[in-house]
Amino acid sequence: MNKIFIILSVSLLLLLGACTKEISNNDSFTVYTSNALNDTAWLKIIQINDPIFALADSIFKVDILKDSIDFEKDYTFSFGDSLEVEVKGNSLVTGTGLFLNGKAKIEIIRLQRKGDFIKVFRPNSSYGTLLETAGGFFIRISKNGTELFLAPGKTINIKYLDIEAPKPIMQAYYGYETTPLPLSILDTANNWIPNGDTNRLKPWSQTNGSIVKKGYILESKKLRFISAAYPLQNSKPTTNIYAILPPNFTNKNTLVFAVFENNRTVLNMPSDYTARSFKVDYIPIGSKIRLVSISKVGSDYYLGTKSVNGVGTSVNYSFTPQKKKLAQILEYLNSL
Repeated sequence: MNKIFIILSVSLLLLLGACTKEISNNDSFTVYTSNALNDTAWLKIIQINDPIFALADSIFKVDILKDSIDFEKDYTFSFGDSLEVEVKGNSLVTGTGLFLNGKAKIEIIRLQRKGDFIKVFRPNSSYGTLLETAGGFFIRISKNGTELFLAPGKTINIKYLDIEAPKPIMQAYYGYETTPLPLSILDTANNWIPNGDTNRLKPWSQTNGSIVKKGYILESKKLRFISAAYPLQNSKPTTNIYAILPPNFTNKNTLVFAVFENNRTVLNMPSDYTARSFKVDYIPIGSKIRLVSISKVGSDYYLGTKSVNGVGTSVNYSFTPQKKKLAQILEYLNSL
């Protein structure tokens, strides 16, 4: 099989994501000329042509694993010794339930680090409940541009070694995406949904000489976004926190995230139009987090960070983004 390891292009990007246009009345318009840094207006509803969508697309630089698959035969995709994806023959159908023959294309994006979940704009939460992830995947199978689905009762098995020691409490979650498709990777209504049962992920191991590496078997009934995760354990009170940036970093050109230092958890901080800030709820008191802002103002990119050693009585955190090259921002996200 021909396995190709490529960087996601803009054209393919337009096929992956879902988009919502929910954040358009602008009752705080500020006239500015030539320099985008002079624009301090916030919007009640973000439009598809606002810079935040181009920003999300520009940081969506992920690797795609690609291969071909025969509809009628069992298929196993192996990437090194750390990943195996198994699809049984005659398990794929069209949206109308039609079985096909011949070959199809399979595309796999692997999400391992916290920065990966930022790049694909898939924060780790489920209906407001914070999740700790053990990695995730985007898996799409298509033929001649038509996306395929698993037939009822069929599953796909993902065996992988994680970058952290396995935890026996992980479960499968599916990514909820809004419609219509496709417009942009920026889907502000995305969510992670439990797979409907309480089964824990089965363990998986690879032995190389005297070295044994351990991971998970993630059995999924769906394709597209899939994650291993569990609700973040917390017995402490929670609070809302706010990220406050200079006036020219607004909800139409800036994305802000809360990155947990001691858990593999990333949360999106949606814009608070009234407070002209970015806010996230249900942060446990005492949490050690890092606030990360990414902005596109005109043709320039900006990165801002703020370390919080323990969320406490202070819930307002101010910091100033610095101009960076896009490559520098991507390098930073890859280090998270």
